[in-house]
Amino acid sequence: MANVWDAMKKHKAEQAEAAKTRAKGPAAPAPGAAAPGETGQAPAAAETPAAYPGSDGCSPLLRAYFDKGGKITEEYRALRTNLLAQRHDGKFCYLVTSALPGEGKTLTCLNLGIVMAERPDRRTVVVDCDLRKAKCAELLNASPSPGMAEVLQGQVALKDAIQPSLLRNLFFIPAGRVRHNEVGKLMGRPELEDLVEQLRRQFDHVLFDTPPVNIASDAGILGRVAGEALLVVRMNKTNRESVERAMALLHAANVKPAGIVLTHQKYHIPGYLYRYS
Repeated sequence: MANVWDAMKKHKAEQAEAAKTRAKGPAAPAPGAAAPGETGQAPAAAETPAAYPGSDGCSPLLRAYFDKGGKITEEYRALRTNLLAQRHDGKFCYLVTSALPGEGKTLTCLNLGIVMAERPDRRTVVVDCDLRKAKCAELLNASPSPGMAEVLQGQVALKDAIQPSLLRNLFFIPAGRVRHNEVGKLMGRPELEDLVEQLRRQFDHVLFDTPPVNIASDAGILGRVAGEALLVVRMNKTNRESVERAMALLHAANVKPAGIVLTHQKYHIPGYLYRYS
């Protein structure tokens, strides 16, 4: 985890130096300097996106779809390469979470799913397991139900909750509809384990978008079944204590942290995925 903290410290030091420079007067941008939002981060929802024609109603924040040759998309592909390098069979099942809200976990999950679906011989599914604040359906312009909630309640079969998406090899399961005070009980149902195993058999890549691990227990519950997690950390926002608490909670739930994905970088940091030894 030292690489992440070193990157954050370097960024803060550069900010302080930039502030001194501004005090002396305007300076020309450094040659090759990247603009904020152009070095592998999942853009924040508050960011004003460019206008993309023919969006099919999907959010322009799905940069891996709308800007296939862009720098951000290439960073997601680098993340894909790092993840696949850990798998001899090219398959995986991860939950994507964060320590706190607003760190870019949902966009990271969806954009990663899009670049995974570029593999023509593999099938990818993104599952919205943030039953409290579901966002995936809105970003994909997909139906919000039936989804995980209805499958776990036994109201629909899993096959009836799986939706096609904007890419041939990418599929989507929305969160569905459930009362907030029933989410914890629903996620604890024994059917969850069978559902995850079915998805593992049907798809090569399974990605679960979950609530922040420091806020709700859902990530830990699902993680015990999925086995591994990617933790999304927002540069210059997430404090060290929050990340360490998130890691401790994952370990306590017997969830293996597969790596940290650093979002909202202001300069390039080699290696988009920070792994734990």
